[in-house]
Amino acid sequence: MRILLLFVSIAVLLTSCWDLQSDTSIEGFAPGTWRGVFKLDDQAVPVMYEIKNSNNDKPIEFIFKTEQQDIAADSAIIFGDTLFTYFGASNTYLKIIHQVDQMDGFLYDNAGTEYPIAFAGIYGIQHRFPNVRKTPKANLTGEWKITATIEKDSTLEGTLRISTDGKNEVTASLQFPAYPKKIYLEGTVQASKVHLSGFDGKTVCWISANIESAKKLTQGNLKLNNKGYFWEAESNAGISNQ
Repeated sequence: MRILLLFVSIAVLLTSCWDLQSDTSIEGFAPGTWRGVFKLDDQAVPVMYEIKNSNNDKPIEFIFKTEQQDIAADSAIIFGDTLFTYFGASNTYLKIIHQVDQMDGFLYDNAGTEYPIAFAGIYGIQHRFPNVRKTPKANLTGEWKITATIEKDSTLEGTLRISTDGKNEVTASLQFPAYPKKIYLEGTVQASKVHLSGFDGKTVCWISANIESAKKLTQGNLKLNNKGYFWEAESNAGISNQ
């Protein structure tokens, strides 16, 4: 009997070793909606994403979502407890250690100096920002001319197009001449503060500012990956709520 148990134990051990050597997938994270956070220095940048087919034999789909645009990984591959998601056109990839309902890892681009960027995800959270329902100081819907300070005597001008639901939810797009692609953002406006975030497969973006008036945003904080800028913006479109 002892000899039989010994053979069974050896067989289990050999099987386990074979699984590790052959990179057998360990299926173990939930399909559905996830809330992720990229970490840029001391700034947490929330994003929403969806995972499909993690519980069947179909190719896994990994999709970052905004109301205006979805960014899908070109491929997603599991090796053991590690998930790799590749954004081919952007030359970036996420390497993530996963559990059933959480993920931790980094965004990489071997050709870029702005990486790696830390990333974490939690399953089942349905909101990007908490909605504390503070009445916005102004309706920010419209086109804003944004001026970001790069250095003491150097600025970067761009366009920030904002749309609100008349309450607290905000969608937006940001475009600079130096960045050929628009970055689509979602966020919240609470009292005299606006916060926006997004990810386009290559660039993690964070925007926040004070609402000085219906025509002016001040004390802005802009992050594009690990590059940070101060900014202000003006518009002829804003409508005061006060």
